[in-house]
Parts: sequence; structure tokens; C-alpha cells
Amino acid sequence: MKKQAGFTLIEIIAVLIIGGIMITVAGMALVTGMKGYLFARDNASIAQNAPLAMTRLSRELMELTAISDISYTPYQVSYERPDDSGNSKEFKIYLDSDNRTIKIISEASPEGDILVDRVDNLTLSFYDSSDDVWFAGPDIWNLSYIRIDLDLERASGSIISFSTTVNPRNTGG
Repeated sequence: MKKQAGFTLIEIIAVLIIGGIMITVAGMALVTGMKGYLFARDNASIAQNAPLAMTRLSRELMELTAISDISYTPYQVSYERPDDSGNSKEFKIYLDSDNRTIKIISEASPEGDILVDRVDNLTLSFYDSSDDVWFAGPDIWNLSYIRIDLDLERASGSIISFSTTVNPRNTGG
């Protein structure tokens, strides 16, 4: 009588269980690695975009010569500052809450240049030299400094906050 070659049912089940465990462990490692990559990519994006946005906002507000309007719904600030040729032009910092972006709008760019996206909140606080709140009006010389608070949302949903203080040059404050 010839012996039949093959696998028993117990051997097949054991191989399937061991293979399933190995695939599960490999899959978990792959998912963890992918989460780490996405987290690092998100941090790199915010680490690059937020300082650029804060620097641009600081430069815009440092050179202002007048503030004509501050509106809170939607959040926007209209101001004047010298353009590249030295002529005074009107600009607007606008928080587009629908698209969650901050735009700087000018005559040259009426649709606005997107400064940063994934914005959760933008607050510009204006103060006089005695740390009292300054309100927009003709007394620009009383404006001493502007505090910029910017909150950006990560892909994970957590919020990262940035803030700086700007001392305008052309206000006499």
C-alpha cells in the first residue's frame, strides 16, 4: 500500500492562523508608519506656512498709515500703506471663514492672495500706548501696537496657536 502525501486539516489551519497573525502585525506596523508620515508632513506644512503668514501680516501692518475699517463678520481690516512705488494704497486683510483662508486684497489683486489656509481663528487686537484697546478712526497716531493671534488646524483636528506683536512705524505711536 502506498502512503498518500499531502497536508492534514490541522496543518492547514495552523498555517492559516500563523499567516494571519503575521499579516496582522505587518499591517499594524504599516498603519503606524503611515500615521507617523502624515503627522510629520502636516507638521512640516504648518511649520513652513505659519511663520510665513505671520511675517507677511507683520510686514503689512508695520507699514500701515491709516485704518479705515475693522469688521468682525466676516473678519476683515481695511488699511492704507505705501505700495512699492511709495504711493499710499488701500489693502484689506480678510478671513474667508468659508474656505478657512486668510487673504490680502488690494487693487492689484481684487480676488486676494491666499496667505495661509486651514485657519481656525484670526484676531488682530489694536492697543494704544497705555495698553487700552484702540478703535479705528482718524487718531492713528494713538495706535501703539497690534497683537496678531493666529490659530491653525492640523489634519488631526488639533489647533496650533501663533502670536506676535507689531509696532507700526508710520503712526507716530
